[in-house]
Amino acid sequence: MATLTMQRVFDAEPTRVFEFLTQTDNLLNWWGPEGTIIRDHSLDFSKVGPWFAVMIGPEGGSAKVGGQVLEVSTPHAIELTLSFMMEEGQGPESTIRVEVSASDAGGTHLLLTQTGLDPAHIDDMMNKGWNAALLRLENLVNKIN
Repeated sequence: MATLTMQRVFDAEPTRVFEFLTQTDNLLNWWGPEGTIIRDHSLDFSKVGPWFAVMIGPEGGSAKVGGQVLEVSTPHAIELTLSFMMEEGQGPESTIRVEVSASDAGGTHLLLTQTGLDPAHIDDMMNKGWNAALLRLENLVNKIN
């Protein structure tokens, strides 16, 4: 299994960034790649428990993802599991941990670590998934400042 690690710095206070990582209304605006909308969901990372989301891609295809929120340490970190839900059952599970802290240069440092990935999927998760989603998050966070 492989690990994906990504870092970003946002021009916003850590508590504000954490709200975008955990609150349903905020998650619905950035969770997923560019052009993705979320149809059905139980998307709340502010408390421990199950979650799911049905994502509709720009070409109309859908994918159901879900898992468990394992930890919420407000306003510093969240940890959750993620797997794709397929007709034949649940796909491989990975664990995502997102940590936020004050940046030395001001703003917020975000560290995302996803473990338990198939090495063949790292590039897709980074380039088609997280890069696009984190850019959406950055644009939203910066809009409110």
